[in-house]
Amino acid sequence: MKLDPRTTALFTAAVILFVVMIGCGPRAKEIPEGTFVTILYTSDVHSKLEGCGCSKMGGGITRRSAELLAAREEDPAVVYCDAGNFMSGTPAVDKSKGQISVAVYNEMKTSVANISERELTFGVEAFKEAQKESKFKYVSANLRYNGSRIAEAFVVKQVKEARIAFIGLCGTINVMRSDTTFLPYGVSVEDPVKSAQAAVAAAKDKADAIVILSTCGDAMDSLIAQTLPDVNLIIGGRSYRANAATPWVVGETRIVRTEREGRVLGKMILIYGAEKKIKSFAPRAITMENSGRSDPQMLELVRSFIPDFADNPKEAKTAVGDSKR
Repeated sequence: MKLDPRTTALFTAAVILFVVMIGCGPRAKEIPEGTFVTILYTSDVHSKLEGCGCSKMGGGITRRSAELLAAREEDPAVVYCDAGNFMSGTPAVDKSKGQISVAVYNEMKTSVANISERELTFGVEAFKEAQKESKFKYVSANLRYNGSRIAEAFVVKQVKEARIAFIGLCGTINVMRSDTTFLPYGVSVEDPVKSAQAAVAAAKDKADAIVILSTCGDAMDSLIAQTLPDVNLIIGGRSYRANAATPWVVGETRIVRTEREGRVLGKMILIYGAEKKIKSFAPRAITMENSGRSDPQMLELVRSFIPDFADNPKEAKTAVGDSKR
């Protein structure tokens, strides 16, 4: 059936409007003064599932999950994200090609994770398979595979009335550990600062706050903060100087990272003032003690993969989740 020119024009306009609306992401809203956005996060987990057996900062996936559940009882809009290097690094998880990590991150209702070398340990195709099983988004502004993006540079999440952009950045080869620098053939790491500049330029009109998830290291994170004042928060990794409770401040940007292997859960609350501006930050490090609460559903899930898994390695005959060194 042939449509008349007027009908064709109206149909075309409707299609264009639909495409534009879909591409715009969450719409801008007024943000009431006093609105707070809670972001929970981890850095450099290296697929560690067990606690370390320490009396303090013991960590462990069942305790992390329990803390997330408790936080969401207080505020259902809590966002959980990972700064990258979470998918591989322990024998049992590596045997599953990262699928166990994906399963537990799905269970924790993760919102977004950055891609770094430990997400690509088993090759790009294996990562794509893991990605298909993931119920959360991956971001990377500076990783390419044969010249094409491995994931979107950023995603925008609507949290209450605020739109929060999450940008992913992978550290360059020179800051990677010697045992994890063998990126899959065809994968390249582009300059983090230039990549961040492009991503921030694309995201800033679509978001009310910009968060970078980074494995670039202390020096590069500081340089990015100096270069890009529009960035509100950098959740970093690849550092032994954990500071979830006491952020570094560069200009107006806060830089935080947690202890490795999931020993601590970082918390940052963004508190909005007038004119959709963040007026203050409330940081905290949530330590997970061996005697603390544990999520039995998470324990059941992990044991479906690893039958002899124990929260505390001292309770098990063998420590199934020891990180590779």
